[in-house]
Amino acid sequence: MAQVRYAISGSPVTHSLSPLLLGLVLSNLEKFGDDVELRTRKSSMHLVDTRAIEDALGWGYAGHAPNAPEWEYTGAPFGKFRTDALLKKAIDAAMEIEDTDSRLSSSFDSEPVSPLSPENPYLAEAARRQLPTQCLENEVWMNLTSPLKHQLASDAISTIDDSMDLQSVNALRWDGQGWWCASVDGYGVVTLAQHHGVDVKGGAILGIVGGGGAARSTADAWLKEGGRISAVPGRRTLELPYEFESLKQTEAVDFMVNFEKGGASDSPFPGCDLRLNPTYGPQSGDLESRFSTLLSRPLDGRWMLVAQHLEAWKRLWTPQYADFLPSLELLLTQLVHAENLLANYA
Repeated sequence: MAQVRYAISGSPVTHSLSPLLLGLVLSNLEKFGDDVELRTRKSSMHLVDTRAIEDALGWGYAGHAPNAPEWEYTGAPFGKFRTDALLKKAIDAAMEIEDTDSRLSSSFDSEPVSPLSPENPYLAEAARRQLPTQCLENEVWMNLTSPLKHQLASDAISTIDDSMDLQSVNALRWDGQGWWCASVDGYGVVTLAQHHGVDVKGGAILGIVGGGGAARSTADAWLKEGGRISAVPGRRTLELPYEFESLKQTEAVDFMVNFEKGGASDSPFPGCDLRLNPTYGPQSGDLESRFSTLLSRPLDGRWMLVAQHLEAWKRLWTPQYADFLPSLELLLTQLVHAENLLANYA
C-alpha cells in the first residue's frame, strides 16, 4: 500500500485546515478497500512555516522542517503527540458522518458520476500530460500558500497547466524523480460557483478584486471555462500572461471574490449577493452556529479551501481516483464536525 507524506508550506500556516482535509479525504477513500492504494495509518501531515520556496522543496526532499509550529486548533506543536492524537480523534469522529448536511447541498448539481464509471476525464488528461496515474510507494505532496505561490519558476519542474506562467503554483507532487506542479485555486472557485448555481460555461460574469496568485489563478480558470470577468485593481492590478477583456465595473456580476485582505465586506459590486471571502480562521460556537456561518454571505473561505483541495486530488495527486472522492458538500460537512470536536479540546 502507498503512503503519503504531505505538507502545507508558507507563512503563516498555523491556521491551515489543509492537513485535516487531507486526512478526511484519505479516510473517505479507504471505504473503497483494495480499490484504493492509499492508507491514513501510513501517511503523515506536516506544517512547514517558511517564506522561502527553497525551504519548502528541501522538506520535500529530506522530510525535515527546522521547527514544528503550534497548530491553532490544538494549541500544541504540529507533529507532536497531542496534535497527532487529536487530529486522529477529529477525523474518526467526522467519518461517522456519512450524509451531507442538507443545507450545504446544491440543487444545481447534475447527476453524480458512478464511482466505477470507466470515463474519467481527469485520468485521461493526466495520461496525456504523462503525469503518473498510479500511486507510488512513497508519495510526496505539498500545498503552497502565501508568499510561496509566485516563487516557483524552474524548467526542472513539470507542470500540468499554466501555473508557473501565472505565478500561482499552489500544489506539488514528487514522482520519484522530479516535481510536478499545478494551480488549483481557480478551478476550486469555478466548482464552488457552479455549486451555487452560477453558469460559468454560459458566460457568467465574475467580479474580482486583487491581482495576487489566487486572483490570477481564478481569473484564468474562469475565462478558460467560458466565463467573463470584471476586474477591479487592489494593491495589484490583475495581469495574466495573455490579453483578456475586463468588463466595466458597472455591469452586473454573477459571482464576486475579493482577494484583498480585510476587504471582503466592502463590495465594489453591491448588486451581487453571491460573494466569497477567500480567507478563513478558527471558528467558535456549537455545530449549529458553525453551519450558520457557512450559509451566510459572503461565503466563508472554507468553501474555497475544500473545493480547491478536491481539485488537487483530481488534477494532480490521484487523477485515477477522481470519481471516488467525496463531494464538496460532504467533505465540508465532515470538516465542520471535525473542527467542532477539536474546539472541545483546544
